[in-house]
Amino acid sequence: MAEHSLMSFSCPECGGSMVFNPEKGKLQCEYCDSLFSREEVEKHFAEKEKKIGEKEAGKDWGEDGDSMRGYNCSSCGAELITDANTAVMRCPYCGNQTVAPVQFTGALRPDYVLPFAFTKKQAVESYKKFYEGKFLLPKDFKVSSKMEEIQGVYVPFWLFNGTADIEGEYESYDRRDEGDYEVTKYFKSLRKGRIGFVNVPADASVRMADDLMDSIEPYQFDKLEEFTTAYLPGFMAEKFDVELKDDLDRAKKRVTETVKNKLHATLTHDGYNTESEVVDVKFNSTGYALLPVWLLTTNWNGKTWTFAMNGQTGKFIGDLPVSKAKLALISVGTFIVSFIICLFLGLG
Repeated sequence: MAEHSLMSFSCPECGGSMVFNPEKGKLQCEYCDSLFSREEVEKHFAEKEKKIGEKEAGKDWGEDGDSMRGYNCSSCGAELITDANTAVMRCPYCGNQTVAPVQFTGALRPDYVLPFAFTKKQAVESYKKFYEGKFLLPKDFKVSSKMEEIQGVYVPFWLFNGTADIEGEYESYDRRDEGDYEVTKYFKSLRKGRIGFVNVPADASVRMADDLMDSIEPYQFDKLEEFTTAYLPGFMAEKFDVELKDDLDRAKKRVTETVKNKLHATLTHDGYNTESEVVDVKFNSTGYALLPVWLLTTNWNGKTWTFAMNGQTGKFIGDLPVSKAKLALISVGTFIVSFIICLFLGLG
């Protein structure tokens, strides 16, 4: 296994470890609390990153399919072993936040990054608010559930840009009552047009569930920043392990569904039947970005529950357990109310 160098983000003032502070939008020293802007960090570490890049040039990972990587911490020299996709980690010996530049070179270098806007504390607070007021939640979930892990992760995403041509033919209709009759009028509706799209996301990580990543959208892509490692310390980051070509069908499906929904919204009659509909999606450019996600896992009743929060907008999603007793109570209550209503109507 070839060994590669890590770059540590040590405070220029005291040498302590630095992490990105989402509230302040700057890197902050964990020891002296000094703050540094992205520009200051890039300038300070530019030479160090360049030297590591030159040192890494020409190295390879050894045998194809090797699932582990070997690194040397640039701060203390310790040897660190991690999985093939991890690109940011904390050295367990010196405590410094470290980045593996080799994971972000050449075709692996992202085009963009969306910085975290929410802290770990805010993610935990959102989790607690998420289950507050949920009547069907088991009574002891709040007390006996244990948060096993909370981690901020920069998840790799492919971003797709292009156009979609759509042509459709529909039988639309309007219905109205005229005396004792229902009158239906039919119309021929034709639609044809082109819609452009930018930054349609598709996660590029095998480990991330597609439905989980889709659920925390949307992201505000107008806030995309040109990629820099200055935003990474303090968070996990992964390189893509889903190739661009393998996400094309997923992106095409998302675009097609969106385009159809927008077109159907223009059919303003009472209803319609689709006679023919063709959507031709063309991609003209793509981007590679790291997007912020807070992942939380909770253990309760022998099962792990996973939650996710959009690290930029704060949108929080996840599944919660349901109390069977409370669900049965609601079912019985609904039956009784329905029975009383039917009885009342029958007597009337």
